[in-house]
Amino acid sequence: MDVWNKRYIFAENLEMMTIITGREFRTNQGKYIGMAHRGERVVISSKSGFAELTPISKDDKEIKEHLVGKSFHAVAAKVRKEYKNGKGVTLSTPEEIESYLASL
Repeated sequence: MDVWNKRYIFAENLEMMTIITGREFRTNQGKYIGMAHRGERVVISSKSGFAELTPISKDDKEIKEHLVGKSFHAVAAKVRKEYKNGKGVTLSTPEEIESYLASL
């Protein structure tokens, strides 16, 4: 039974959900983003697991402004350049992350 790109109604809470593959999402991004903005649940499956598509709400205006702002892109470009020059830090475990953050 093909479970991808289908809609399911879960009897527990009468909730409808659309499950799609990553490829399907890339092919029809606008369609699925529109569904998420209308309040529909869209779940994307990939080799690494499942993720739910969630729109940024109007309450998250600061996040949206930050992501599209010039300062964000300038900082991202600077970080990429520093990383290429060997100034990046690689952290692999939660303990390494905690230790690094504590050192700041």
